[in-house]
Amino acid sequence: MEILFIRHAKAIEREEWIGPDLLRPLSEEGIKKAREFFAKLPKIYQIEVIISSKASRAIQTAELLKEVYPNVKYFETSSINPGATPLAYEQLIEKFRGYGHIALIGHEPDISYAVANLLGCEDLPIKIRKASVTHLNGEETFELHSLIYPKLLKGVG
Repeated sequence: MEILFIRHAKAIEREEWIGPDLLRPLSEEGIKKAREFFAKLPKIYQIEVIISSKASRAIQTAELLKEVYPNVKYFETSSINPGATPLAYEQLIEKFRGYGHIALIGHEPDISYAVANLLGCEDLPIKIRKASVTHLNGEETFELHSLIYPKLLKGVG
């Protein structure tokens, strides 16, 4: 099983947003950078299913990802909304275990905690960047396969 942990793209700053945090959208810059970065991902990764938190910024990030993976199945769940535990991520992975390639779109620091937990390194100081992809492989135990972020692929066609 291959799992892509994708942190949502850059959102409007909390101080600039009036309203519930779950409704805070992506910024124009975040949309632009994510769209450019995600356009390169099909050359690197397969995705069968995208699962997003129900936060607007994660849903918008999923929509940008679906632009380059138009035939994927798509689901939203509040189980990986901001504040999700590593156990919530593990339960979601178990639910979608029938697929070989899944992408989970969520939030920091939750994704970092989930990745560290799955790698058996709970004390590992991981911090996942916005719109980045952390790729784990495994079945019962997982290993880190790759970690890429927009600046890393800047200039790559």
